[in-house]
Amino acid sequence: MIYSQKDITQKNLSKELDLIAKRSDCSNVNDMLYFPKYFQIETVRKCNANCIFCPKDKWDNSVPYMSDKLFEKIAEELKAYSDWITVVDLQRNGEPLLDKNLPEKVLRLKKSGIKCVNFSTNASLLSEKLAKRLLDAGLDEIMLSIDTINKEKYETMRVGLNFDKVMNNILTFFDLREKMKPDMIIRIRGVSFFDLNTPEDRNALKEWENFWEPYRKPHDRIYMKRAHNWGNQKNIDGYQKNPDVFHPCILPWSTMHIMSKGLVTICPHDYNGKMNIGDVNTNTMKEVWNDKKINNIRNLHKTGKRNDIPLCKQCVTFDLDYNMENLDIMDENKS
Repeated sequence: MIYSQKDITQKNLSKELDLIAKRSDCSNVNDMLYFPKYFQIETVRKCNANCIFCPKDKWDNSVPYMSDKLFEKIAEELKAYSDWITVVDLQRNGEPLLDKNLPEKVLRLKKSGIKCVNFSTNASLLSEKLAKRLLDAGLDEIMLSIDTINKEKYETMRVGLNFDKVMNNILTFFDLREKMKPDMIIRIRGVSFFDLNTPEDRNALKEWENFWEPYRKPHDRIYMKRAHNWGNQKNIDGYQKNPDVFHPCILPWSTMHIMSKGLVTICPHDYNGKMNIGDVNTNTMKEVWNDKKINNIRNLHKTGKRNDIPLCKQCVTFDLDYNMENLDIMDENKS
C-alpha cells in the first residue's frame, strides 16, 4: 500500500512497521534494533561495464578495494551474531568478481556460521574455474544480472560486456550447480524498462522469463527489478517518478550497507555515502546500528516524514507489495 498524505495515520504507520518486522522474521521493529539482519558489504568498488542505468561515472573511487584488515574486522564481528543474521551480500556498488579473493571471503563467512552468503554479478567474469572455487567455498546464492535475451539490446544496455560470453558463463554455472551444489539458489535478475501497458513489452518480458524456465529449480528465482533514479541522484531515460511516499522503508531497520572505505550508508542508492551513518573502521557495527544518526532517520520514516530525506523521497524500490503489484514476475529479496 502506498499512502497519500491524507491517508497517513499513526495506525497505518504502525501497521506498516509490523509488516516490516514480519518480513524480517521479527516480532516487532524494536527487536530489529538488536543488530542488522541483512548486510551489503562492498569489497570492490570497480566495474567492467558501463550500464546505462548506473551512476558509475559519479562514483567516489578513492578506495577501490576494501582492505583485508577491514574485511577481517567485519567478519569477526559478524561471527558473533551469526545466529541472528539472515544474509550477507558481498556486493554493493561494483562488480564483485573483480575481487580476486572473493571465494576466500565467502569461505571466511561460511566458517563464521553465516547461514546465507550471496552476491550479484553481471557474470562476465564468471569463468568455469572461478565458479568452481565459489561453489567449493560454500556460496549459498547468486544473483545473475541479465536484462534481456536479445543480444543487440543487451549490449546496448550493458555497454562493454559481450552477450555471448555472459550467456555461456550463466549456462555453464547452471550446469556446475547441478553437479556440485544442487540446493544452491540462483536468481536471474534484470533491470526493467518494460511498459506493461503495451502487448509488445509484455510479450518480451514473458519471453525472457520463459527462456530461463528449463534451467530453474523450484527454489530459484526469476524476476525483474524496476529501474530507479538512485535516490533522485541520476536522470534515467524511461524512468517514471512516483508520487511522494509516506510509509516507512524496510532498510533502516533491516540492512547495513558498508562501503569499501568502511563508511556505512542508509541505502544502496546512496552510492557515495552522502548520508553516511558511521564508520566501521572506528566503531563496531553494533554501535553504528544504534547511533543517533540512523535513529533520526528511522524516526522520520515511522512518522510519515521520509520525504524530508532527499534520497528517500518518492522511492518505492524496496516496497515489496508495490513491486509485486506492478510487475507480475517481480520477486524481490526481503532486504
